[in-house]
Amino acid sequence: MAENKKDKSPIESFGDMVKEFGEAISKIFSDPELKKKAKEFAKSAEESAKAFGKRFKDEGVKDKFKDFGKAARNFGESVSDYFKDDKEKEEDINQKEFEWEKKLDEKMKNFGEKTEKAGKEFGRKIEEVGDKVDHYFKGTRGGRITGYSFAIMWSVIFFVFFNFYQSYIAYYHYDGIWHRYPLLTKSFSQWLPIVSVALVASMIGSILLIIYDGYFFRQIIRIVLNLFGLTAIISLLTVFPFDFTVFPRDLTGILNPVVITVLILIIIGIGIETMVRLIKLIVNAAGSP
Repeated sequence: MAENKKDKSPIESFGDMVKEFGEAISKIFSDPELKKKAKEFAKSAEESAKAFGKRFKDEGVKDKFKDFGKAARNFGESVSDYFKDDKEKEEDINQKEFEWEKKLDEKMKNFGEKTEKAGKEFGRKIEEVGDKVDHYFKGTRGGRITGYSFAIMWSVIFFVFFNFYQSYIAYYHYDGIWHRYPLLTKSFSQWLPIVSVALVASMIGSILLIIYDGYFFRQIIRIVLNLFGLTAIISLLTVFPFDFTVFPRDLTGILNPVVITVLILIIIGIGIETMVRLIKLIVNAAGSP
């Protein structure tokens, strides 16, 4: 009884398929007519190969191959010359770029040296002008009188402003109309008499120096005025009549330490100047006959 195909496994079915394919190929190659045609094809191919080989021995073919070789060699030399020319051109361009960059560097260097020289010359001239101005106001009678006059003018301006227009020290805001928010507190009234006395003392001292400004007298007046100034600044730092909460953002945490630092620096500067003037006065007094 023949075995049912459905009972075969996939591997057995694949084996049967390969077997049938092999038998079909065997029948094809066992065909006498096919074998004859294959022999004729092999013989024809052999004769063609012999004829092709004989053609390589002909002088005409040899000459053509020689010409082809020469053409190939000329082509190779041409390509080599082309890339050689490109290389030389590239080297020439690089050399020109190098020379251009070198010239540019030299020009920039020269420009920098000239600028530096001009800056030094300008600084020297400014220093000379400053020395001349300083000498005019300190070393000449006319210059000192001019300085005393400016001191009187600014003392009057500050005296009037602090006593009559102190409310204008404020934060201004515009939203259709102007709003003014004073930056000074009521404690400003405690400091006002002190600064007023210092400003009046500055006016009187400057007037006295315009009348007479001998060295010792000038130094004594300067020391006295510095002491009045120190008193005014120290009292301002103590009272501290400022209110920075009126700004849109409360800047108290920033402006308070800034103002305090500035006042302290002013106090230190005036104190050092006063000490220097006092020491010079004592030294010159001790050295005078």
